[in-house]
Amino acid sequence: MTDEFFSETTGSLARKVPCLPATVRKYCDDGLIESRCLPNGTRLFKPTAAEQVRKILAEHLARCGRRAAAA
Repeated sequence: MTDEFFSETTGSLARKVPCLPATVRKYCDDGLIESRCLPNGTRLFKPTAAEQVRKILAEHLARCGRRAAAA
């Protein structure tokens, strides 16, 4: 198992997925992806969180359809 650092910001993670930064924040707030918070409020994520967000988005689209995901 490799150690993975929390190196991605909300914006950089959203660009990798791609999705809105608000989506990344929501999934973090819902406890679906792990993060660390810096004293200034910046959230940091592991690089592998991009794949987790893609998976969650795909599951959401499968359940609710494209129209609900756009809302």
